[in-house]
Order: sequence, then C-alpha cells, then structure tokens
Amino acid sequence: MLFRFGERKRDEFQKMECILFGSIMEKNLIHLENRLAGICDPGCTPFHEHEMSFSLKTSSTPDVTLRLRRKFNFDSATSDKWRFRYIGRPEPDQDCPAVVRKVIHSVSQSKNMMEFVKAMGLRMDFEYVVKGKMWTCGAVKIVMSSVQKTKQPGRYDADNLEKLSASYLVEISVTIEDTDDHLKASKQLKLFSTQLSPIIEMEKVDYMAK
Repeated sequence: MLFRFGERKRDEFQKMECILFGSIMEKNLIHLENRLAGICDPGCTPFHEHEMSFSLKTSSTPDVTLRLRRKFNFDSATSDKWRFRYIGRPEPDQDCPAVVRKVIHSVSQSKNMMEFVKAMGLRMDFEYVVKGKMWTCGAVKIVMSSVQKTKQPGRYDADNLEKLSASYLVEISVTIEDTDDHLKASKQLKLFSTQLSPIIEMEKVDYMAK
C-alpha cells in the first residue's frame, strides 16, 4: 500500500487559522526567548524540517497549494513520514487585525511521495529547510525560525543551503473551528502579541498582494 492515513473526522483537521507575522535579528533572539519563557507554557520544542510547496494551476479558480513537511534527517526512521498542509487564501476582512485562512492538516507515511504528487498533477514551486523553536501559551502557538533555501532542488548538503535572510521569522497563531468567531480570536491574538513589544512588533501581512 502506498500510503497509510490515520482515520480522522473531517472537523478534526479542517480548521481556521488566525496568524500574525514578525521578524527579528539574531542578536535580539535572547531577549525574545527570555520574554517567551516568562509568559508561555514551560519549555519549548526545537525543530529542523524540510518543506516543499506544490501547486495545481487552474484556469477558473485560485491555484491550489499543498505543502509537505518532514523532519530534516533523511536517514532516520521518520524520513518517510510527511505532514500535509493545505493553506487557503486569506479571508477578505479589512477590519480583522490578523490574517485568517482555512487550513487542513493530515499525516501520511510513504517512501514514494514524489510519485503521489506527480500523479495528482502538482508542480513544485519551491522548497526550503527551516530550523527553530516553538512555544505554546494555551491555544496560542509561537514559532521562531530561520529559513534556508536550496540552491539546487533535491540537494540538501550544507554547501547547497543558503540563508534566506539575516533575520528570523516569527509567527504567532491560534487555530479555531470554522464556526468560531474569527474576529474575536484575532483580537485576542493581537492583544497577546503586545506582550512581546517593543522586542518585536507582530503584524497582519498581506502576503497575497502583488
């Protein structure tokens, strides 16, 4: 069998995500980490992962984007365990203080993932390696990461990885049900983010704007 999916109800993985973005220079990371240690749940989770972004071009509807992520350790027993993530287009709500978008998560295990995405007609747009830490504060998730792009697709040795920016990406998010009030959740998320000021200012970013 090519894939093994866990049996999950639809509402267990189809959600709405409210998210804010920020960036911080490496020299200021210690200040942010100290602040997070004071307001978040005990401890943080380090991660080092490889992500690929695929799209399906359509003529009548917005392109479908699917992201696949796995641990950046291809020799380990988890190298064929992938996390699928569909990210929808941001909701057009000018009054909302955070980006709100539909997200769908799933997990599969396959040694032939590229065959699967090709069979679906998906085309890889880009890939990168991300390394960082994650904190939680109740339902709020805070992710701080450094992103490296690959100079040549499919090669992941140190000489083929290039840092995308001198700064670190910071994302603060909360996941809610489709039926929940996203405006209320976004306002609470924005209020939480003020606890990180003036170390970092978290913003709603219109990343779809051209």
